Amino acid sequence: MLGFENHLNVFHEGKRGLPEDLAHGLAAFLNTTAVDENFRRFNGHTQVNATDLRLMKYPSRKALIGLGKWARSQGELTQAVLDNQLNKLAE
Repeated sequence: MLGFENHLNVFHEGKRGLPEDLAHGLAAFLNTTAVDENFRRFNGHTQVNATDLRLMKYPSRKALIGLGKWARSQGELTQAVLDNQLNKLAE
């Protein structure tokens, strides 16, 4: 089977790419179990559109950058390690 995707959600800042630590932090945050479960609970589906992403509550920019720096320093990110780090952010 072969599948094609013709929609892509892109995070940007003034139509330019995000700083690397921020991009990694955002990717880490969006890949946590908590975000996945909340998204599924409130949206009832797994297809994400730009409006869904705009309406989500995100950690502060500073927290996302810190998460990104942490994520980049890790050898391998497992779901458990990522979720644990998110819990530390919430403390």
